[in-house]
Amino acid sequence: MYSRWFHDIEGDLRQEMKGLRWLLIRREDLAKATPAWMFAELDGTLIGVDHRGMNFQSGVHNRAIHLLLVDDTEGITGITKVVSEGTLEEHIW
Repeated sequence: MYSRWFHDIEGDLRQEMKGLRWLLIRREDLAKATPAWMFAELDGTLIGVDHRGMNFQSGVHNRAIHLLLVDDTEGITGITKVVSEGTLEEHIW
């Protein structure tokens, strides 16, 4: 399964996303990752977000997230899989 971390991508994001099964995003990179969310669905890339360390605020972006790693899973809806243990890599499919 081919995955990459958003913060490791340099150069043309869209080109780097082609062929990815998973794009993994750290909480601190979310503000810069909007273009990745827009292209992910078009390119068939699944999005995983490690949002530990801060409360997750649900919003329209929930529909773009397939896997969410948080400290507390209570009340989070609209995301395929929400977990609170391990790493993103341990939960991707």
